[in-house]
Amino acid sequence: MNEICKLCHKKSKLEQSHIIPKFVYKWLKETSATGYLRFGQNLNKRVQDGFKENLLCRNCEDLLNNWETDFANKLFYPLVNKEKGSFEYGSWFLNFVVSLSWRVLIYCKRIGLSHSHFTDIQKQESDLALEVWRKFLLGEIKHLGKYQQHVIPIDIVSNSFMPNLPTNINRYFLRIIDIDPIANEYQALVYIKIPYFIFIGGIQIDPKQWINTTIRTHKGLIGNCKYTVPQSFGDYIIDKAKKVSNIQKSMSEKQKSKIEKTILNNLNRVSGSETFRAVYADVELFGNDVFE
Repeated sequence: MNEICKLCHKKSKLEQSHIIPKFVYKWLKETSATGYLRFGQNLNKRVQDGFKENLLCRNCEDLLNNWETDFANKLFYPLVNKEKGSFEYGSWFLNFVVSLSWRVLIYCKRIGLSHSHFTDIQKQESDLALEVWRKFLLGEIKHLGKYQQHVIPIDIVSNSFMPNLPTNINRYFLRIIDIDPIANEYQALVYIKIPYFIFIGGIQIDPKQWINTTIRTHKGLIGNCKYTVPQSFGDYIIDKAKKVSNIQKSMSEKQKSKIEKTILNNLNRVSGSETFRAVYADVELFGNDVFE
């Protein structure tokens, strides 16, 4: 059936569009200790891919895919492979991150994750942000105004720079995909975390509290820089990591046994995996507390 494309607003057959790009899930699977993926609340079930929605027509899907390809080849893979310390980006990077914020906010609104905890003003602002991001992606406007995009590159935490860090902080940073529209009485934003990156779609934020995080329109540099975010945002990340840890503890004994068996039968894969690297980093930081 033909439906209205959420981006160009033309009637067409819609594609199954990934909310988070497919290459991220593929990389997670290929670099995992077991070769399988488990997501969300239902960790007792293996999955092959990430969330998809009937969002885009073929032309708009191809448009977003071009920016995803640039991000994957010019930034994501070079960074995770530690090719160098800092990376230059072009206009494709802002387009890519805007497309992420736009997709995630649309998806979260549909499943009821947004607006319920937003103030009336924040609800209005989120709708305005969606329209600004949509027009920006189509090239109808050249600037985002106050609905800016931010990036925080992340890597292994090797020292406890913050109090009360959860013992899974490296596994959360390096191996988890997380999305959420978040708000308090002062700020509202779209939170997107993939391995090695946190992206922020600004809905209602104070730019003075976000230092060196703003993604420039035409070109910029990532790495070799000190990034500053609001204290409340740091607390939020810690809380998210703790929630992931609690969910993982709820896995059934049957599934834990299945994972253990897979690991014991593939020790060479495990020792060279990014999963092992993240676990080892947590052990280095917290010792045996990791295995509580």
